[in-house]
Amino acid sequence: MKNDYSLKSPLKYKIVGFDSYILIAYILLCLMGLYMNLNISSVTEPNMSTFMKQLLWVSLSLITMFYAFTVIDIKKLHRYIPLLTFINIILLVLVLQFGAVINGARRSFVFFGMNFQPSIFVRVMLVLYFVYFLDKKQDLIDQTDPKGFIKYFKPLIVVSVITFAIILKQQHFSTIVISAMTLMSLLWISKIRLSTIAAIILIVSIGFIGILSYGASYRESRMDLFKKYSLIYRIINKDVANISVDDYQVKQSLISMVAGGLFGTSHVYGQAKHFYLPESRTDYIYSIIGEEYGFIGAMVVFILYCVILFRGLLGSLQLKDLFLKLAVIGLTLNIFFNAFVNIGVAMAALPSTGVTLPFMSYGGTSLIANSLSIGLILNITAERRAC
Repeated sequence: MKNDYSLKSPLKYKIVGFDSYILIAYILLCLMGLYMNLNISSVTEPNMSTFMKQLLWVSLSLITMFYAFTVIDIKKLHRYIPLLTFINIILLVLVLQFGAVINGARRSFVFFGMNFQPSIFVRVMLVLYFVYFLDKKQDLIDQTDPKGFIKYFKPLIVVSVITFAIILKQQHFSTIVISAMTLMSLLWISKIRLSTIAAIILIVSIGFIGILSYGASYRESRMDLFKKYSLIYRIINKDVANISVDDYQVKQSLISMVAGGLFGTSHVYGQAKHFYLPESRTDYIYSIIGEEYGFIGAMVVFILYCVILFRGLLGSLQLKDLFLKLAVIGLTLNIFFNAFVNIGVAMAALPSTGVTLPFMSYGGTSLIANSLSIGLILNITAERRAC
């Protein structure tokens, strides 16, 4: 049995073992997310339509995960990654022209009352494209000083800049942040020269500062809100008394987390879901968990994400093929950074970004995209035997 198989090997393999810890953590998160959506919908909607939609999305996501795990041939997928990346970028462009405007942003297609956000899938495809190209040019990694990186790895720069520019136009800054964290991690793990990574970090940081300072006004307001509640500002005795912003949502999120204590108030006495906390089923579902199931419940959820992280990284260590190794690492980090940012926002430890909690928040595109990632992780790290 083996955990790795060559992308060029003519032999066929069948799965004889897989990482059950990742699968169990994934299923538990989906079930807990489904329960939380039922819990919230039961007091906010007479017909619980949101829960019914989420039940459909979870069912489709489980099918997607199973398909990616057992049916997708990684060898064939490898060949089509550039084409799939191009198709995703085209979809991003089409959204700007034909997408629906929701909460002031045009980033989704709407089909039969269901939203589809291509930018969520682009996060997955960017990981696969970076991995594809880094594997293709692995013999040139030693020559990745800033000048060499521009010369030999120009497609990575071009695709990233074009994709992020379109996503920024869609006002989906959180996707850029999470993708940037994941892609920078892949460059570091691939042993791209530190001088190049430092230069990229500097350029990206300047770009982020420029976007926050001179971009849409709501981003500046979010940063002011973060400063008002930031522990860092309190540690350095920075005066935040003069910051005047609409802090209702963050305040209610913190009230909910604190009210939960160690064991929570239970779903019977939870108050935040009764319209006190806006976006309770999406951006701030972790706050509802913290209120109703306390520190213990919140930690259980966080630990499940850590299980996916550590088991995914551990599985990558068993792989010899660079493409497969980096694909597992990138897909795993993409999910964990997503969860980390959402949880950080709920606790006011990070600026508000509008990102959902993987597998738990209401929403179909994110659920299916992350389920696809789980399926691919299980597929790549599975133990196989030649047949």
